[in-house]
Amino acid sequence: MSVLIKLSSLPRLKSLTINMHDISMDLASIYKLVLKLSILTYYKLSIDATNLFISLPIATNQQKQQSAIESLIIDHRCSFDKISAIISFTLQLRRLKLIHGFNHPFNKELIPSIMLENLSYLSLDIYGVKFYDFKTFIRKTNPKLKTLNVIIQCEDMTYLDAYQWERLHLDYYLQLDKFFFTYYDLIDNTNHQYQIYSCG
Repeated sequence: MSVLIKLSSLPRLKSLTINMHDISMDLASIYKLVLKLSILTYYKLSIDATNLFISLPIATNQQKQQSAIESLIIDHRCSFDKISAIISFTLQLRRLKLIHGFNHPFNKELIPSIMLENLSYLSLDIYGVKFYDFKTFIRKTNPKLKTLNVIIQCEDMTYLDAYQWERLHLDYYLQLDKFFFTYYDLIDNTNHQYQIYSCG
């Protein structure tokens, strides 16, 4: 934290990558310091830990103008409502990548519509997230999205319904040029079948 506090004295700092392991802390303090770096355009936070929490509120109108981040990579466990809180500070965002995101009980009404006018690339590598929760979050991002990359591990057949993706595209993302989709499922070791396809 003492190092992060001193970063504000670096007038040309435009890119920052932080890698941490085996920590247990509130990430809000890290995000608050980094999001105040007014010329930072690239930020990646990578944490290999499971005991994380983020008590970061949605940005106020004044706080929304502070960050110049255009490319953000969140490489740690993070639920959709916390992602919404983080990106509410980054109105200049063009590229957002979420790795290791997971579903966590949240109030869907608390996820605000974050209009990221410049966002053109969104990549989500997530697991355990039901399609309905995924759709609730993604509908509240920029409708001008050009590229969407989804990597999902979840026992939810809805992800394999082409009609659902077509409706999402036609209703919200008419400007989408590239769509990449990877779906992972688990195989039962006893009968070598996909559990969600089993009819036994």
